[in-house]
Amino acid sequence: MIEGLTDWRVCGEAATGGEAVEKARDLQPDILLLDLTLPDAEATESILQIMAACSTTRVVALATVDSGELAVKALAAGASGMAMKSDPASDLLLSVRSIASNHPFLSSAGTRLLLDQLAKHLTPEGLPSDLTRRELEILKSRALGQTNKAIAESLNISVKTVDAHRANIMRKLKLADNGDLIQFAIRHKLIDI
Repeated sequence: MIEGLTDWRVCGEAATGGEAVEKARDLQPDILLLDLTLPDAEATESILQIMAACSTTRVVALATVDSGELAVKALAAGASGMAMKSDPASDLLLSVRSIASNHPFLSSAGTRLLLDQLAKHLTPEGLPSDLTRRELEILKSRALGQTNKAIAESLNISVKTVDAHRANIMRKLKLADNGDLIQFAIRHKLIDI
């Protein structure tokens, strides 16, 4: 795709993190697209090595939907932007052009990935970080005495979906019944009494 552009030239390709670092040292590219799911190395280590060896190279991290933590680490290590592998080609080109113009870039899907990752780390103290935002909503609503039907209507989802989320909450928090759920919500200040 990039080779098809008249104002850009692909100067190299690499299949592994180690190879990406070596080629970056040799070729000193302006922009390096780096897959976060490298077969031989952690992407953050590769980014740190590339940044140390190539002070003017800017890295665009390419993430997948299940690489949220890696995406956060990549940006912390110095990546100038992030796009998703599933993004349309236009977003990938936009990321390259934005970063070439010295503007950081996050695709909309990449932004969602980072927000979901941030939400996991901002759950109230003492809650498992693997509770989703939807599970927290349902936990609070159930603790406040709302029925599954009322919750389904307010969230515009099916009662079966609410049941599934409630079962996941009970399993993740190791709760036996609705009384335990209410006590948990009070203890962790998820609801006011």
